[in-house]
Amino acid sequence: MESISFLDDVPKILRGRVALVDGTLHMSAELKGNLEMVSFVGSLRRRGILTYEWHRPEEFDNLYSSLASRSGQGENEVQQYAIDLIAKAYQNDASDIHLVDHGRYTMIRFRCLGMLTDHTQLEADFGRKLIACIYQKLSQSGDACFSPSERQDGRIAKHDYLPPNVHSVRVHCEPIECAQAENGVGTSMSLRLLYDATSAKGALSERMSVLGFTNEQSETAQFLTRRTGLTIISGPTGHGKSTFLKHVMESMTERSPEKAYFSIEDPPEYPLKGVRQVLISSNSKAARAEAYRDAIAGAMRSDPDILMIGEIRYTEAAIAAIDAALTGHSVWATIHANNGFGIIARMVSTLATHFRNPLEQLCDHNVLAGLEYQRLLPMLCPHCKLRLLDLKPEEREQYIPPDVSARLRRVLDDQEGVCVRGEGCEHCRKRGQIGQTVAAEIIATDQEMLGYLSAGNMPRAHEYWTKEKEGRSYVDHAVDLIKTGLVDPYVAEERLGVPLNFNQVFVEGIR
Repeated sequence: MESISFLDDVPKILRGRVALVDGTLHMSAELKGNLEMVSFVGSLRRRGILTYEWHRPEEFDNLYSSLASRSGQGENEVQQYAIDLIAKAYQNDASDIHLVDHGRYTMIRFRCLGMLTDHTQLEADFGRKLIACIYQKLSQSGDACFSPSERQDGRIAKHDYLPPNVHSVRVHCEPIECAQAENGVGTSMSLRLLYDATSAKGALSERMSVLGFTNEQSETAQFLTRRTGLTIISGPTGHGKSTFLKHVMESMTERSPEKAYFSIEDPPEYPLKGVRQVLISSNSKAARAEAYRDAIAGAMRSDPDILMIGEIRYTEAAIAAIDAALTGHSVWATIHANNGFGIIARMVSTLATHFRNPLEQLCDHNVLAGLEYQRLLPMLCPHCKLRLLDLKPEEREQYIPPDVSARLRRVLDDQEGVCVRGEGCEHCRKRGQIGQTVAAEIIATDQEMLGYLSAGNMPRAHEYWTKEKEGRSYVDHAVDLIKTGLVDPYVAEERLGVPLNFNQVFVEGIR
């Protein structure tokens, strides 16, 4: 479904409740009898628009809200194109939009199920106007004007600009080297659509099951929600850290509503039911870290029971998280790291300028409670996936390269259930994949493990977790998903960022 044009002169009171789609005007039923609506329809009849349909308000919201005339096309054609672009990305289940000004043209790509696909290419001048419009007119930002030569951040939160179920859009711009641009500088703009695409509700175990976690992982996470101390969630950008943290926090508010929950986010990504989401007050880049620290300190003075720190970006935030844990609070935070135990190294590098021995501070039994790492893997469409063993030997290389196939044999003796990505069908929009699931590792610390970590003996800590605590890594989790035919081996390895036999190589490397 696509809007051919947006109406130039929609009265303000009607905006967002009417949509012109393929020559038919769709209207929300609460407008029946409205005098401005009657007058507006009369003006459209004189312009040759003769087909009209009324819809129940909830039906209009579900089907046409994203195509509705909202901001007035006559006021700004570029602005309306930007609104349409976000709506189109939403209709394609995209998590991100990439706009890249290459000087002579602007390329727009959507990230769907973790993979970038080309959407369209725009003429150079219009593309630059679109990028500037998104930053200056649609987003809220610390800078009033868009500057192609500067790194800038913003956030689109106004409902009129967003499709249904999208809470906000995070905006980030980077200047890039561009030989074809007049001044040699182009722009890369990334838009992250923030919405919870899952239907997870209820207790944490129910939510984690929907997200794809195992029963054992769910039990460990539930154990961590009952502990004081710091639990840190990690993973690459776009791999579900914020979604997981949202469900952890909301499940705790439902289980224990008598407690006080606070979050510090820069900016808030999702509305969190039952959580007081503290805003960062400074727009100055130089003062951002200090403002973040002050917000955490302010939350600590507000008598919290549970504190969530959206992301540990600054040394000040890491220090504040440790201090909060030492005072007996339960603290949940995210950070970028390359695996569960890699969080330790990442935190140490963040704290190194403040503490003489960061490991001693972080790995105190009163501080570090748990570590979690996750990546999202696209799931195979059940209608068109192909069973690997049903393919002829000469056909298999078309689906799995020989080196990946060799590594698969090392980790899986039984390939009976292994499936690969098919050609696509009407059920998966010809993608061969539908939805995403998680491959994760969740580590609950104890005194012995913290002793190894505090001493800097990471290999022994890892061995203790895997052998004595029967911990399973995110790669183990991914291999299980491959074995049951839920994910494609080649796609899984691409998304994991490590080979399928990484655990074997790692163990051999530390002996």
